[in-house]
This record gives sequence, structure tokens and C-alpha cells, in this order.
Amino acid sequence: MFRLFRSSVSRIFFLPFILITLGWPVLAQQSAAEKPAFISDALFVYLHSGPGNQYRIVGTINAGQDVTFLSEDSDSGYAQIRYEGNKTGWLPKEYVSYTPGLVTQLETLTEKFNSQRDQLQQLGQQRDDLSDKLNTAIAERENAQEQLAQANRSYEQLKTQLEATQTSIWQNPMVIGSAILLIGLIFGLVLPALWPKRRESERWM
Repeated sequence: MFRLFRSSVSRIFFLPFILITLGWPVLAQQSAAEKPAFISDALFVYLHSGPGNQYRIVGTINAGQDVTFLSEDSDSGYAQIRYEGNKTGWLPKEYVSYTPGLVTQLETLTEKFNSQRDQLQQLGQQRDDLSDKLNTAIAERENAQEQLAQANRSYEQLKTQLEATQTSIWQNPMVIGSAILLIGLIFGLVLPALWPKRRESERWM
């Protein structure tokens, strides 16, 4: 009795492990067969519940939609796919492609085009800003050069006026007379102050 009970328990205990062991290669093979795929550029494709058009239609799928390839039936030429989460269906395998279709490529190219167009607009705006700054810098430089030229002309005019003023002063008879008078006055004051000293020095000799 106890031996029969132990045998029954051991069978119940090891039965799940046996089933998992036997089913593991099938699950591994099914997982290995799965791969990303796309629907070709047909407008839309009917999905069937089994590998053939005699099975009921379970839905439709649009061109370019990304799906997961699960398996294929070589006899009917149908492939099983998974789409929109966990939904599955069968369709002719010629509608399954492993490269993005024209619709997907067009969307990708459109996104790239829009991105490059935005970058081009930004570069154009930066170019316009730099052009405005350059024009402003050129205008400021020309203004500074004009101011420098005006300052040089003013300097030359003042220099000419100063030279003319100095020349006219020494050509004035009153100025010349005053200079002669001043020189005579200086000699008149200095020479008498020096003359007695010479006499005293002669007297001691």
C-alpha cells in the first residue's frame, strides 16, 4: 500500500518535469523561428485563422505594418504572423518581407527630409544673423575710419594755423621792437652788475 502510494506521488511529481523537458525543444525551435518582418506593399491583406483561404477571415493587415514571423506551412504556402500585440493570423507568405516596404521607407525618408529641412532652416537663420553682424561691423569700421580722417584733417588745419600764427608774430614790428627793448633792458641790468666786480679785481692786482 505504501509502495503504491509512493509510486503514485513520484509520478505526479515528476510528470510536469517530463512534460517541460519534452516540450522545451519545441518551444525553443518556435522561439528561434520567430523574426521581425513586414507586410509587403499590397494595399491590405486578409488574415485567416489557418494556413489557407478556406479558413475563416480573422482580420486584415495594412501594407508596411511591422509584424513577427512565427512559422510557415510549406504545403499551403501560408505563413503565420503575430501582430498588434498577441494577435495571430495566417496569410500568403509572399506578402511577408524581411525588409521595410516602400511605405515604411517613404515614412523614414520623409522624417529624414523634414529633419534636414529644419537643420537647413536653422543654418540659414544663423547665416543671416552672421551676415547682419558682419554688415554692422563693416559699417562701424567705415564710421571709425571717417572719424579718424576728420581728426587728421582737423589736426593738419590746426597745425597750419599755428605755423601761420607763429610766423605772423615774428613779422610784426611791434613784437620785434619789444624783443629788442627787452634784450637791451636785460643787458643794461646785467652789465653794470658785472662791471664793478671787474674793477675790484683789478684794484687788488
